[in-house]
Amino acid sequence: MTDMVLALRTFAKVAETLNFTAVAQRSHASNTTIARRIDFLEDHFGVRLLHRTTRSLTLTPEGERLLDHARAVIEEMDHAESDLAGTGDVAGVVRVGVTTALGLHYAERIGLLLSEHPALRIEFAVSDWQDGLADAGLDLALRVGDLGPEAHALGSFSRILVARPDYLARRPAPRSARDLLEHDCITYGYGPNRTAWDIDGQRLKISGSFRANSSEAVYRAVSSGLGIGLLPRIRVRGDLEEGRLTPVLPAAAIEPLTISVIDRFANTRMPARVRAVLKFLGENFPEA
Repeated sequence: MTDMVLALRTFAKVAETLNFTAVAQRSHASNTTIARRIDFLEDHFGVRLLHRTTRSLTLTPEGERLLDHARAVIEEMDHAESDLAGTGDVAGVVRVGVTTALGLHYAERIGLLLSEHPALRIEFAVSDWQDGLADAGLDLALRVGDLGPEAHALGSFSRILVARPDYLARRPAPRSARDLLEHDCITYGYGPNRTAWDIDGQRLKISGSFRANSSEAVYRAVSSGLGIGLLPRIRVRGDLEEGRLTPVLPAAAIEPLTISVIDRFANTRMPARVRAVLKFLGENFPEA
């Protein structure tokens, strides 16, 4: 079993770097030793784990599948060692799925977490579309909405209608929610269905010359003067303060976005490294 765990640890490192020499140097071992550990796994499981050429190293489909199992075994062994040693070292890689606006917000503050836990490594998968945890290889994933008892509630943040001043100089500024129907509204979405905005208790089917499935693309289009956008206040706070964007219907009632976080540790104990990141996400949530 010791040889198996060591081989799995080595395989995970090779899969991460795709470089035998780098793993050998980090492990204080020879390239031959690293290769033998991979050979041991391939012989044990009866499959090829890596495509090896003189110029490249890539995982086979079987290697991709084993990598998930290897990480799970390594995590459980680390849990056991920490538990029996009475320690809970915060170290290793934590992969987090974040929306664009929140990813940018947390990226500016990630130094606070790393200064407290320098052995941590953080990877953000930034996307406004929501992949499955297992499919994306994530430890934590931020989701929009109240996802029930299996999720951790982080909080909510407000949204605001904004436009560039020169856009509003060309068009009469909206005085009511329904006036938005006469404007070029830059919306978040994709596909045949029109986007709906809930403003002042009215559900409005909004249209415009541009929409995108990326909140950052919407922000850039609004910032270029293309039209009115409904954006997270955290994303446009600086633009409002500097006068680059102007609030539209600033007194309008707009429901905030609720953010939850889910994890992949439903049936196992959450590692200390992931708990540390979860705490960081909560303490540094926008408008907390």
